[in-house]
Amino acid sequence: MAGGDVRGFYAALGIELPGWAQTEAPVRCFVDPDAHSRQDHNPSCSVSLDSGAFNCHSCGAGGGAYDAAVARHRTPRAAMDLLVAFGLADRRPPGLSARPARRAPSRPLARHPAPTPALAIAADHVQAWAERLQRSSALIRRLERERGWSRRALVDLEVGFDGERITVPIWCAGEAGRSGHRRAELQGLLRLRVDGSQQPKVIAARASRLGLMPLPAWTRERRVLLVEGPSDLLAACSAGLPAIAVPGANAWRPEWACQLDGRTVVVAMDCDRAGRQAAARIIGDLERRGIAAAIHDLAPARDDGYDLSDWLREGNPATRLLGSPQAPPASVHRRLPAQGRTAHPTRSSALEHPTATTAKKQACRPF
Repeated sequence: MAGGDVRGFYAALGIELPGWAQTEAPVRCFVDPDAHSRQDHNPSCSVSLDSGAFNCHSCGAGGGAYDAAVARHRTPRAAMDLLVAFGLADRRPPGLSARPARRAPSRPLARHPAPTPALAIAADHVQAWAERLQRSSALIRRLERERGWSRRALVDLEVGFDGERITVPIWCAGEAGRSGHRRAELQGLLRLRVDGSQQPKVIAARASRLGLMPLPAWTRERRVLLVEGPSDLLAACSAGLPAIAVPGANAWRPEWACQLDGRTVVVAMDCDRAGRQAAARIIGDLERRGIAAAIHDLAPARDDGYDLSDWLREGNPATRLLGSPQAPPASVHRRLPAQGRTAHPTRSSALEHPTATTAKKQACRPF
């Protein structure tokens, strides 16, 4: 329930929320800090100061205030006592029995699924913010200088600037129209920090649903690089690589594997425990569908969150990541399946973009 003392509740759990935060407070991930580089030194978790709900934008951990207490090793009873003490839950009335009184059978109540919250961001916002970024030559030059992001990659991936943060849209396949084409629909938006002082590093717009970025159906490339996060996606595309991104190390969903049917996939996640565990899960899901896949560990000896952006900034040739179409890349940790192995046919349909015609999208595809 809203209106309680969220700051006091988290202080009782040993988690200090910064005083300057107004609606969302950035904190280091407290669920599994060892899964983050440098124990999440740059906070990637946010806590709602209204409800106490938390969400780690890196590892995907999240839940309500009760879940936060359990994650901090409180028993269920102690967690409920804390919720009540800080006004985040109501205590059960004294006369209410723990077990409901027996009564005559009645018709079961119909269960209605909870309504899905609506995304507050529309495709028009994405387009307006993308145009705003393109008008800001100084910011584009800074992004290219500091992060290696090219103007072409920013345009093709519809990256924008909302006045505070860099915006990266997440699209999904919508319903088929009269022409038989399936339109793409906006299902989420990630907001990346511009300055190091902004915390957390990435914020998902309220009611966002995660997915692969960009839609794999938007590229005709048969050999693709699967990377971790939007920053590595932009770095890879700027280097001319056909890349697709998983939003975060723990964001991968097995049902996304079908979107990569008929392709050869090289997985290059961050060099830390979370990234390597995610790569293993992804490879397993892809191989179960008969998809040719391999892991490229960028720095096997490192475990500090070293990522693709770092690797490219050091001057490593992008061509080493994918190799030739007939051969796997160097330094992979798992061999590609034999050439005679049968893969599922591609099931992705051509999608119409909501802000462009199909012909225009093919002429200016992300890769």
